[in-house]
Amino acid sequence: MYCIGLDIGGTKCAVTLGKIEGESISIVKKEQFATAGNTYMQVLERFCDVIDKVAEGVAFESIGISCGGPLDSKTGVILCPPNLPDWKNVAVCEYFRNKYNVPVKLQNDANACALAEWKFG
Repeated sequence: MYCIGLDIGGTKCAVTLGKIEGESISIVKKEQFATAGNTYMQVLERFCDVIDKVAEGVAFESIGISCGGPLDSKTGVILCPPNLPDWKNVAVCEYFRNKYNVPVKLQNDANACALAEWKFG
């Protein structure tokens, strides 16, 4: 099973294609691009370009997104992070759900990091 991981940051963003086998996950491909100087819509469109590139020929089953807060994980909305001034009330999960028709979850980057450390070391 394959999944996509997205990290949204104030200076750079990353897209990771992961392969889940049993209780382990391995990184198959990873690519980064600059965030600074782009609107949130330009960044979302760039994410799609990079997702399509790293997942070419692969059917992924979900997308997980990490981003600095504040955000609302339950609704999948990035509220207004200080390092992303253009990102006010961006329904990021809905955007990617509509584009790829897979489950999408959003989590604060610090929480996502702690969970990954606990789960995978």
